[in-house]
Amino acid sequence: MDLIRRLIPFHLYFSHSASNLKYAKSDNTEGLAAFLYTFTVSHVILGVGFFYLSLDLFHLYTQEDGYVEYLTAFLLLFTSILCLYKALQQKNRLPKMFFLVSAFLLFFGFGEEISWAQRIIGFETPDNLGKVNAQQEFNLHNIHLSGVNLNKLIFGKILYTGIFIYFLAFPVFYRRNKWFSSFLDRFSVPLPSPLHSLLYMLCFSTALLIRNGEVWEIQEFILASFIFAVYLMPDNETVHRHA
Repeated sequence: MDLIRRLIPFHLYFSHSASNLKYAKSDNTEGLAAFLYTFTVSHVILGVGFFYLSLDLFHLYTQEDGYVEYLTAFLLLFTSILCLYKALQQKNRLPKMFFLVSAFLLFFGFGEEISWAQRIIGFETPDNLGKVNAQQEFNLHNIHLSGVNLNKLIFGKILYTGIFIYFLAFPVFYRRNKWFSSFLDRFSVPLPSPLHSLLYMLCFSTALLIRNGEVWEIQEFILASFIFAVYLMPDNETVHRHA
């Protein structure tokens, strides 16, 4: 444990004054957090185990319209509903707008994850979309335009750059910069806790044991799970209660 403390600068995540962070936790919340973390970590370990022990089980676990994909989709849907609920609870305009936009984006992610229920309902992909969609599916993230793979560019590089900034930089800046913390508080932006950040990076790193090209579904699940956890139990929780 001492070695971990030396290697990881945890002090950056904590303010010099505990009162600067509007933070509150209950026993019930801590129990729910423990369940969510265990649920996520166990699914990641299971995925890595399947990959090395049985590729057939791994592909069944992560296949299109399979267990992990639907789990990811419903986590996005639950978070979208949570954001809509929070938007309705807000008294101020800026937090309300933030949660409404978040609800829309997360619902869009839910729809894209299952190709807007195309395979469930059974409708055909429009011809114009099918010509530019690498998998001939009714979604946007598999579109290739002028040799550009939107999935890798927007939903890969750009999205994950933003996610790493959110989980690693936001907690530090929130505690070290008053202007930044005031800005986030004005919009009631949910803040990852140090534990959120640490576990997210550990899960993401563990998933990299799966070879490139096979790991995508697991990474999406990790992201959806931790976004749900942060929005449900933000580190700046009392800010949301008084917005």
